[in-house]
Amino acid sequence: MTLLDDRAVQWWSVAPVTAAHHARIADFLATTGGLGGRKFAADSRDVAEQLESAYPDAAVTVRDASGVVRGYAVLHQPHGIEPEILADFVFDPLTPHEVVDDLVGATVDRFRREADAVAGAYLRAFVGSCQSGVVDALRRRGARREGQFIRTRKSLDDIDLASLEAASVDGLRVFDWAEVLGRGLSEQVRRLQYDTFDEHFGNMSKTPEEWEHHLHSRAFTPDFSLAVVDDADHVVGYVLGSTYTAGVAEAQEISAHTDYIGVHRDHRRQGVAELLLTKVWLAALRRGLRLASLGTDVDNRSKAHVLYQRLGYVAVEHESAYRIDIGEVTT
Repeated sequence: MTLLDDRAVQWWSVAPVTAAHHARIADFLATTGGLGGRKFAADSRDVAEQLESAYPDAAVTVRDASGVVRGYAVLHQPHGIEPEILADFVFDPLTPHEVVDDLVGATVDRFRREADAVAGAYLRAFVGSCQSGVVDALRRRGARREGQFIRTRKSLDDIDLASLEAASVDGLRVFDWAEVLGRGLSEQVRRLQYDTFDEHFGNMSKTPEEWEHHLHSRAFTPDFSLAVVDDADHVVGYVLGSTYTAGVAEAQEISAHTDYIGVHRDHRRQGVAELLLTKVWLAALRRGLRLASLGTDVDNRSKAHVLYQRLGYVAVEHESAYRIDIGEVTT
């Protein structure tokens, strides 16, 4: 199908994503500037994994008049116990605003239809500041901003490797991910992740099914995932990581990214989180990476961003969560 009646964009087209589109989407992500970063590689297999939870025909790609992929939109089926229907929007910043508005509108309309079968359903979209057209289109359809997030980055160039290796907290041991699995501690880590992220914004706590899916996903990087254990073999802290890519070509940056970090409430303010991040930096340097990154909720009750700032993480990217409840959908 072609878009709109405007002659400037009428030869742009959209189509449901098939396996044949995955490589083209990967190429779009790898070569287009101004998209923000991502926790998965620009690879057809990673793209397929990111889209596997979409409603049938609810992952669509947009192409310009020459047939080049310039973006995509996805509406994901709910997971877990939350009635959250997640939408992803990724467009080349040069995509005409009429095209962006058309695809956002179509996605919101699809949400409205699917929401009839999901009690209490709401649409949620995480949108970077680089996607201003998406924000405008969502707001015109009744979306409200419900959360703000910052991606931060830390250079590892001036850190002494020996000091990272020596970092410790009395009475605690740090296990890499192979040791976590070998010692049968994965479920302990999952339960602590569930409890600590139950305190955070969004639908992030992992059920057993979601836990296994995450650990076997291509976005999970075991090298940047660790656990801290006390003398009784109880997990008191953990970090789960991925490999984050931002920018393209000569400007591309790859960092050891912290997706989830948590400490048992009885062990907070004892240096556990700092110890975990220190060991992530060590793992990054051993892999040849010179950057670490993480995202944080501006309104996080634990004020974790204060620790991250003290450790040298600097804000480089802003993102907001936008929400539409079914009664708020407008056209």
